[in-house]
Amino acid sequence: MIAPAITTRTATRAALAALTLVSLAACAKKDEAPADAAVAVRDPNTPLFTVSTGLATPESVLWDSTHSIWYVSNINGNPPQKDDNGYIVRLRENGQTMDTVPFINGADADITLHAPKGMALKGDTLWVADIDAVRAFDVNTGNQVASVDLRSLRATFLNDVAVGNDGGIYITDSGIAFKEDGSVTHPGKSRVFVLRNLAAMEAVVLPKESAANGIAWNTSRNAWMIIGFNSPNVFEWVPGAREVTVMGTGPGGGDGLIVLGGGRALYSSWADSSLTLFESGQSRTLRKGLPSPADIGYDPVRKLVAVPLFTANRVEFWPLEPATPTP
Repeated sequence: MIAPAITTRTATRAALAALTLVSLAACAKKDEAPADAAVAVRDPNTPLFTVSTGLATPESVLWDSTHSIWYVSNINGNPPQKDDNGYIVRLRENGQTMDTVPFINGADADITLHAPKGMALKGDTLWVADIDAVRAFDVNTGNQVASVDLRSLRATFLNDVAVGNDGGIYITDSGIAFKEDGSVTHPGKSRVFVLRNLAAMEAVVLPKESAANGIAWNTSRNAWMIIGFNSPNVFEWVPGAREVTVMGTGPGGGDGLIVLGGGRALYSSWADSSLTLFESGQSRTLRKGLPSPADIGYDPVRKLVAVPLFTANRVEFWPLEPATPTP
């Protein structure tokens, strides 16, 4: 189709009219906008996204940067009960569920998983604390590839897992037990085990009532950081030392622990339902209002913290830093 011819005069008048309209609109828009116009601000009290589908007593979240996957361990019942119904699900980086059934399921005949808690990745192997044993799974297939029983070492309540700079698998034992009425006792040691070549040994013992929980390697100090569920202390352990030392204190009720680098660490606290930043021996609350925050996960690229809310059966994803205004 050929467009009709337009005279030079007509085009000039049209251009002037259009320019006038644009100018008037711009002036009107300028007059309408106040000098202190508000900018869009993300609600700092709302998580970026939340996941609850398919979760039952979620205890730990772990970020797999190689596969861009979150793993979530689910106790699915009582933490000390050997019922073989624990499971692990996978979430995409934005929290979407990947599987219609659990990726790793204690209900399957070829898998044993009672009450999975802390997790750590070494290559393609996912190591999981499970009451008094450590289970290992292939993250490509979900198949169980190893199981190390620590009952001979009197393990009581294995909790968190981390991979050391020496390649060893380090596991905390909170040493706690639960009575029928739900009250907590402390019959075992508060300590750390190390697993090498599928053989475990006791690495260090903490003060008995501390109930060792979160553990993370601190590269800047060439030492381990450890927090306890029953202690306000933040502990440090240099491999080879016979005892731990106290780096500082916090609110107590410590669970998940992430070393951020730059001398900073982040941990969750049941005592005040918070995420707490630890730096230079001091603890500072970053966020409250997180009931029963268990073993947190962290994506360092996006600075995204995944917080499993143990009794609420959901995982909330929060930015590490407070929200800032954006135009």
